[in-house]
Amino acid sequence: MKNSMFRGLVVSVAWISMLANISMEASAQSILKKIKGRVENATTQKVLEQTDRAVNKGMDKVLESAEKGNPKKETEESAEPGKMKNENEENARKPISSFSKYDFIPGDTVLYANDFSTEALGELPAGWNSSRSSVIVSLENIPGKWLRLAQNSVSLTDNEKLLGSDFTVEFDLVMDIDFKGWLPPSLQFGLLASGTESSSSNKLLVDPKGIKSFYMEVSPLSDAGNIILESHIGYIRHFHSPPDRNTIVKSWYGRPVHVAIQGQRERLRIWVDGEKLFDVPKGIAKEGTMNQLFFRLGSSPYKDDQIGVFIGDVKIAKGAVDTRRRLLEEGRFATTGILFETASASIKPESAGVLRSIASVLEQDPAISLNVVGHTDGIGDEGSNLSLSTRRAEAVKDWLVNKAGVSNERLKTEGKGETEPVSENSTASGRAQNRRVEFIKT
Repeated sequence: MKNSMFRGLVVSVAWISMLANISMEASAQSILKKIKGRVENATTQKVLEQTDRAVNKGMDKVLESAEKGNPKKETEESAEPGKMKNENEENARKPISSFSKYDFIPGDTVLYANDFSTEALGELPAGWNSSRSSVIVSLENIPGKWLRLAQNSVSLTDNEKLLGSDFTVEFDLVMDIDFKGWLPPSLQFGLLASGTESSSSNKLLVDPKGIKSFYMEVSPLSDAGNIILESHIGYIRHFHSPPDRNTIVKSWYGRPVHVAIQGQRERLRIWVDGEKLFDVPKGIAKEGTMNQLFFRLGSSPYKDDQIGVFIGDVKIAKGAVDTRRRLLEEGRFATTGILFETASASIKPESAGVLRSIASVLEQDPAISLNVVGHTDGIGDEGSNLSLSTRRAEAVKDWLVNKAGVSNERLKTEGKGETEPVSENSTASGRAQNRRVEFIKT
């Protein structure tokens, strides 16, 4: 009888402790991906379901400990702040702050860019084509505008330019999935050569193959993800990687990750958040020239509001960059591959590849000194842009000095703001070309 009463008291105390902790965590934790305008009771229901599962798990632990005759320890641990965790806490995502081995360098000529900043919410981007209602949305706690991919859909950009044999593609990706035990839809992204068809032809929405294509496919799981790479010549498979169950996929959920693709003739390389996932010497067929980026989201038993797959800040560039030759033979090198946070001089981690290539040239040729010149697009106040470009040039110098060990005396900085555009500011691709950092040999 005493044991029964004691066990009941332990359970009651643990129950109250856990409810208090869960309440505090639920209040403090923001919902990363809440689409503005979404009905709030859907979010509330999700929080309640997670709380229910967390309480059940905690209660099972308390009862198990009590049966083993050690109720005090488990009760104290459960009541201790931070010890009571819901099932998603172990999957907590933190932004990657440094791509230390990142060797991606974007092409030197921007062919296409769209950050969706001028696109209308609730609509497909102008000129794009999609087999279902993929639309532009804004996300809570994540800046910018994003294209939300509909389930069972293919989406094509409005790019019409040929990419050539050397090209790069970049975009940001957010995957937010309310795992309920079923398999979520798989995501494919890749490039195709449309041949005689228009690059946004309806035929490509049925099956985005064209005369040649490749795609990376991610099949999300709660604790990992299956990844494959496949390329085709028409409908004939050219390359196929064995499925890789990779736990790194788990770290991508619920936050923006940066995807980078580089094609150099037949060689194909793909990075996600600085991690090189594929480097295939014969990954791309020789025939045809790529001219379209596509996204394909599969179908699943999940409702649409349980699946969030978002694409942002798309950029396609042409040409292989030879940093050393440009600096030694031409005396200057300009790049759009050093990226900064919006209206800030904070360098994004995905800029590491370009910065390391500059540092390598300086290391190999000790006699070289450089003037680092920052440029902005024409959006905003002219004086503010001048100040911003100066601060960005100084940030690049600081990176090279503090992280690459370049002598401070070998680098000067200058800001030109919006005064020397190389393209029009009326288009997204033109603005992307104007936002650049230039290195001039002195």
